[in-house]
Amino acid sequence: MKAEIKSIYDAHVAFELSQFDKKQLKANIKEEIAAAWKWLDTVKLDDVASVDAVISFEERNIKERKLTKHQKEYIVELSESIHELALKSKHTVADFINEDSFNDIAEKIISQKEMRERIIKDIVNNPFYGEMIADTLYDGIKSFAAQSGPSNETVGGSLFNIGKGILGAALSGVSDTIDKNIKKFIADNLQKSIAKSEKTLKEKLSDAQLHKMAKNLWEKLEETKVKDLAKGVKLTDKDRAAIVTSAEKAIHIAINSEPISELNEHVLTHFFEHSGKKSIAQILEDNGITEKIVIKEADEFLIPYIEVALKDGFLKSRIEARLHKFYSTL
Repeated sequence: MKAEIKSIYDAHVAFELSQFDKKQLKANIKEEIAAAWKWLDTVKLDDVASVDAVISFEERNIKERKLTKHQKEYIVELSESIHELALKSKHTVADFINEDSFNDIAEKIISQKEMRERIIKDIVNNPFYGEMIADTLYDGIKSFAAQSGPSNETVGGSLFNIGKGILGAALSGVSDTIDKNIKKFIADNLQKSIAKSEKTLKEKLSDAQLHKMAKNLWEKLEETKVKDLAKGVKLTDKDRAAIVTSAEKAIHIAINSEPISELNEHVLTHFFEHSGKKSIAQILEDNGITEKIVIKEADEFLIPYIEVALKDGFLKSRIEARLHKFYSTL
């Protein structure tokens, strides 16, 4: 590089560096963000992105992404640290959510009466629920008969206890027949029991009862100490690592499942149909992010990085490298 060109090059580098001095930096950031914001107000979402582009990004960076060994170890370490903090806590659970917020959440849940009744109906009509009731009724009848004892003259009592000796072995078929008859009786009458249990559940989970339950729950939350809850958690580092691995596996399976993929595509498609024709600046503003906020946060978070880069010479080296490409051609 010729001497006269080198002189201009050095002056140019010095000028670029001066723009990052404290006196100039804030003003320059404001100017650049204002210019960028004005430009973003002319750029529509559809101009720079699409549903397919977002899904491709997710597939590259989310769907197949797995935690590194370091991340897993750090999560375990952080979990242990939070547990230790909880053991020393002077707070109650209620300190983390105030009563008004709790009541608001409870009210929103309780108001979903139609959904609540549908869930109850689905539960009681689940085959597992029927089997549970049948087993409970059967065990209850059998226990009652057994408790009557050999000396009791009731037919159920004598037959349920007959299988203890030689005679019981000889008449084991009688006991089996009684079991079958009891189960048949339960099966024939199960629908009545299920219908009654559904009605009972709806009564127990009425708006009034749920409000009462919510009030009782809040009173317990006010008194429950965080450290007492933490004492009940007894996990080794091995346990924590196993939980992290299981959670990662479950999440990985979920986000790669067909239903989640369909939901993801539906949400993205809806968003682009709703906002695709809007400018990037408008979308940001719709979501509470204004030019003023961006400038303020840039001052808070960007300036410290620039100051360090200026101090350690990294910024100067990058400016020199960029300008040298041009001046070396002269």
